[in-house]
Order: sequence, then C-alpha cells, then structure tokens
Amino acid sequence: MFKHYKMRKRYPDVKIGRHSQVSKDTTIGAHSYIGLNCFVTKAQIGRYVSIGNFASIGNGEHDLNRVSTASMFYDNGYDVLTKGDCIIEADVWIGVDAIIRRGVRLGHGCVVGANSFVNKDIPPFAIAVGSPAKIVGYRFDDAETRDAILASHWWEKEPDAARAIIEKLEADLGLSGSPA
Repeated sequence: MFKHYKMRKRYPDVKIGRHSQVSKDTTIGAHSYIGLNCFVTKAQIGRYVSIGNFASIGNGEHDLNRVSTASMFYDNGYDVLTKGDCIIEADVWIGVDAIIRRGVRLGHGCVVGANSFVNKDIPPFAIAVGSPAKIVGYRFDDAETRDAILASHWWEKEPDAARAIIEKLEADLGLSGSPA
C-alpha cells in the first residue's frame, strides 16, 4: 500500500521529504510539501499545505468493539483500519511530530502545533496545540477577515495569481503580510 515517494509524475508540484511514506490512495494538492520521515495514510490533502517532519496523518485505527483488536481477524484489514476520511483543506500548516487521527477534518488555513495529537475537527484558521489538541486562538481574530479570505478561494489559483490575490487581501484587510 505504501511507496517511498518518488512519484513526481503523479504529483509534479508537490515536495515529499526523504523517508516519508504516502499511501497510494492519498491525494495531494499542488504546491504542498510533506517533510522528512512522515507517514500519510488514505488522506485528502489540499493545495499549499505544509506538513512538518515526522508527522503522522490518518494512521490505521483498530476496532475496539471487536473481540480481538488484531487486524489478522479482519476480512479486509486495510479498509477496516483506515475507515473514516482524513481531510486536510488548503493552506494548512501541520507542525513537526503532529499526529492527525483518522476521520478528522482540518479547515482551511488552520495551524496544528508541533507534537500535537488531533482527534477532532479543527475549523478554518484555528490554531490548535497539545495532546489532545485544543484550540488556543485563531490566526485572524475578526470573523469578517476569515470570511473574506475564505471567499477569495486564492488556493485554487497558481502561485502568481494566488500571490496577487493574497497581496490585495492583505492591503484591503490591513494585514501586515510579515512572518509571525
């Protein structure tokens, strides 16, 4: 099910670090990167996503309601273990050593802190940290700002067009555009 990622033909605009493993049934949007030594199983990853080193996304989960948790007793172990969509929307930043549980949705522009364990959905632009991850704030405090960014759909554009939209949003919304 897994291949060391040298599938440049499949994802020409995606960078995947050494020793990372990505299942063949994972989709990855353009201009995203996956750091070193990551493990990604059956996930839908949006465009412009940044995944730090050693992250684990959508690992298999054993069925605790069965007599045995051993997957050798499942008719189709992979399907049972990977039940539940793992969706990462566009422009998400996942920190080093983060674990994203099966069935979780990470909203557009959210941030998952390093060493966090995410076991429930994170809304757009939220900053979630800890184990289990808790929302500690938002990248933009103003809901109107968040709504304007979401309405722009800049992540659907190629980098030059996306940059122009982002620069206009930053000017219109009074955002600095400088790194945090």
